[in-house]
Amino acid sequence: MKINAKNYFKINKTANVTPTNNIIRLATKVQIGMLESQDTEKEITELDAMKNGLELQDDMADFVQRVMGYTDQQMETINNTISVERFGEGVGYLIMRLNGISDADIKLSEQKQRKAIEDAKSSK
Repeated sequence: MKINAKNYFKINKTANVTPTNNIIRLATKVQIGMLESQDTEKEITELDAMKNGLELQDDMADFVQRVMGYTDQQMETINNTISVERFGEGVGYLIMRLNGISDADIKLSEQKQRKAIEDAKSSK
């Protein structure tokens, strides 16, 4: 499948991606890390939370570089110019594409999320 994540990472490169076992495993590892970072029930020290967050950021960067075929220089540019939130959105986009969701469906989903956030803000 062809993936271009320019909207998220500001690098205009289309990658021809085959969802191999290793790429899917890496995507799953990133998803698990993201879910664990949102688990407020889990008792964890602040130090461990910071370590886990740093490990998750490294895993996410490895995932993006592997899937998109970005060079080390391109990854450095991304890390120096893209917000953490936008980077996370880009990772989510790549995971959805690897799971077979089309660009059109992703765009529609993002529009619905933005509208829900705006509606929630305006109702306060």
